Amino acid sequence: MKSRSGNSRWLQSARKSWLLLAQGALWLGGILGGFLLPPPVGVTAADEKIWLRLGQFIVAVVLGLEILAARRWNQPRHSLRWGAVALLALIVGVGAFFRYQQLTLAWTANYDGSKVVVGAEFTKQGRAYTEENPKISTDELVFDFKGRTEDVWTRQSIDRRRLVLAATYVSCLPLFTICLIAIVQAMQSSERIARRKTLHRASQESRKSR
Repeated sequence: MKSRSGNSRWLQSARKSWLLLAQGALWLGGILGGFLLPPPVGVTAADEKIWLRLGQFIVAVVLGLEILAARRWNQPRHSLRWGAVALLALIVGVGAFFRYQQLTLAWTANYDGSKVVVGAEFTKQGRAYTEENPKISTDELVFDFKGRTEDVWTRQSIDRRRLVLAATYVSCLPLFTICLIAIVQAMQSSERIARRKTLHRASQESRKSR
């Protein structure tokens, strides 16, 4: 009975903790959603929810790890460390974001108002068509094949690029999450420093008045 009650309490506590992390992930998602949270390019409508949920799960896990770190390193002397972590995460995150944008421009084509992922290896049909039309652009090539990219490039090369784009996209989420939480923790630590200085000055003035 004791083991069952202990397991029940643990489950209730785990649910509360996960609910807190999920709410934090939604909050961060609202901040990142302005420029990052739409699903990676080339994802089908059926897989869109899967990628969004994966992104939210990653943000929630990273948020939990940062909360643990914040409880461990919460002294005023840690403010500079948190600031350095935020700056480093920002630099790497922005680099990953621009890399994702660069790959998106290089590995996609516009067709019917949306972007489609193109491959790196031509099929026999695609190679023959490009040899007949050496100056054709990628957009025109996709348009001529009516959006059927598998007829132009091999399925393996298309899927490979799609996965690289998705991995680059997903890597941005934890980096920006770390940046946001680290800067918040740095600000809180710096506020403790200012509060201590204010209290120290007040105590010195009270001593002088005596």
